[in-house]
Amino acid sequence: MARKLAWFVALWLAGVAAVSLLAYAIRAMVM
Repeated sequence: MARKLAWFVALWLAGVAAVSLLAYAIRAMVM
């Protein structure tokens, strides 16, 4: 259970980082 929760948190953090990087790249291209 704890391991599954740790995996979920790690995947969520990776997703948040990817989305923020994507938004930053798009903003950089638009500017």
